[in-house]
Amino acid sequence: MLKVIIAGYDKMLAALINGVIDNGHELLGVIRIDRVRYSPFTLFFKDIFAPSKDISYLKSKNIKEIKARSVNSKKFREFVKNSGADLILVGSWSEKFSIETIELPRYGTINCHPSLLPNHRGANPYFWQIYSGDNRAGVTFHFMDEKFDTGEILMQGAFDIEPFMTGGILKTKTCKVAEVMVGQLLDDLEENLIIPVKQDEAKATYDRWSEDLRYIDFDREPPHSIHNKIRGLRPFCYPLANYGGILRKIGHSELIIQNNDIKEKYSIEKQGKFLIVKYKDITLKLTLV
Repeated sequence: MLKVIIAGYDKMLAALINGVIDNGHELLGVIRIDRVRYSPFTLFFKDIFAPSKDISYLKSKNIKEIKARSVNSKKFREFVKNSGADLILVGSWSEKFSIETIELPRYGTINCHPSLLPNHRGANPYFWQIYSGDNRAGVTFHFMDEKFDTGEILMQGAFDIEPFMTGGILKTKTCKVAEVMVGQLLDDLEENLIIPVKQDEAKATYDRWSEDLRYIDFDREPPHSIHNKIRGLRPFCYPLANYGGILRKIGHSELIIQNNDIKEKYSIEKQGKFLIVKYKDITLKLTLV
């Protein structure tokens, strides 16, 4: 039985908690990202009047919360040392870990990254895997080091990206896969069955978000890319399309394979709550919000 500390956020945090507890390992405590994002004064009132899903989940499971303001703080490091933790498990954490924190536990610090590394390093791989037109998605457990998402790989699990999947659906699926994998990962670590594998830097990709990605450019983006962008962004934010000089929110995209009798690159018209964008062999039916 390994002694585990978890740093995480949202669905991935819940998945890691469940995976640790359900497989008979000891969860010593959890630090949630709200401790980093808010001052103690603000968080005190937020937890009373607008509690997050994370704090509600911790209370429902009677899990100890580590009340430190950072994973690099003296208070957090002292908790790791005094608790005798075997490892820190990380899922959806935006703060960079210092090497001093990473190396504190017996097995170090392990991140659960929601893509098949070295592909799609960086934030929100759920969006990037769909937007890039990938056929496969997955989960990577890897040792953390001084950089983001570059450490040695310990375990990976892959699955198909289905045509109906949005970024939100992919996130839910990924977290369920991670939850199943956690127990095997910890068991194999305890039995010394895992051989860490270095990532192939020649195959690495790193995705960087910018607000420009929210905007749809009919002149430059092919229809499949527009369709995948809309799928990938939902429900994290609404993509925006310019029609009639007005930026309009798009909630859904349907890709229809059909021949259209048009001479220009594409045509676009509004039909009720839809924008109909016709190309020579494809029609995009975009639902307005």
